[in-house]
Amino acid sequence: MKRILFALLLPVLSLPAQDQPAEPAAAEVKRKIPQYQIDLDNLSPKDKQTYWSTLIRAEQVFQQKRIFECLDQIAKAHQIYDRNPASLNLQGACFVEFRNFDKAAASFKKALKEDPDNGNVLFNQAEIAFVTHNWQSAHDQLQRILPRFENGNQGMSDLIRFKILLCKLKLGDKPGAEAILEGTTFLDDTPLYYYGIAAIAYSEDRVIDAEIWLARAARIFSPASSIAPWQDTLIEFGYIKSFYGGDLEVGDSASGE
Repeated sequence: MKRILFALLLPVLSLPAQDQPAEPAAAEVKRKIPQYQIDLDNLSPKDKQTYWSTLIRAEQVFQQKRIFECLDQIAKAHQIYDRNPASLNLQGACFVEFRNFDKAAASFKKALKEDPDNGNVLFNQAEIAFVTHNWQSAHDQLQRILPRFENGNQGMSDLIRFKILLCKLKLGDKPGAEAILEGTTFLDDTPLYYYGIAAIAYSEDRVIDAEIWLARAARIFSPASSIAPWQDTLIEFGYIKSFYGGDLEVGDSASGE
């Protein structure tokens, strides 16, 4: 049995604060409102209440890993409106849980058609490249989206930097990987320093050293859920085993083939 891994760390029913544009003039606000937001605002009061309560329920059951139930709730919401990037993003996340990456990519593509700058979806799209071991594509996508998280979401930006570090290791750029840790210390509020050192140790076959650094991170960062995305990233990458045992059946190459 394989553990299904995917990092959905952003709220799926709202955009991150850093993705919100600065307040323009009142006339510009009206012109720049996405069509899907206008459509949602124009729903009848009854449909609007049903729609949002259903999506909120979908998000709740997703967090509980009740993926079939989540898809059922999304389907009900889509009977009312099916072009909201948030619901399409959540639908894609469900497909990734089943490792159906083609359907996930299709959902994310639809979401980006409605909202091309949605940071949630862009991150999840990059994650598909990462979990399918398309290291070059994952590296390039993560590099592009990193700036949008660097002001105001340190935990997320550091996790992205960690994923970039891992991609660089796979692509043979060890100096580039080490450069990511420059300026980080054990006093930082995220596990980047610990997990970055551990990843480099693993790449040099210093397994015991790597496990010592991971154990230190586990002692410092609590609850355990706070480092779960970092742990899952190393499982997807192949440096540590899934708790369910076995290796992930995904190709391992820079090209993703």
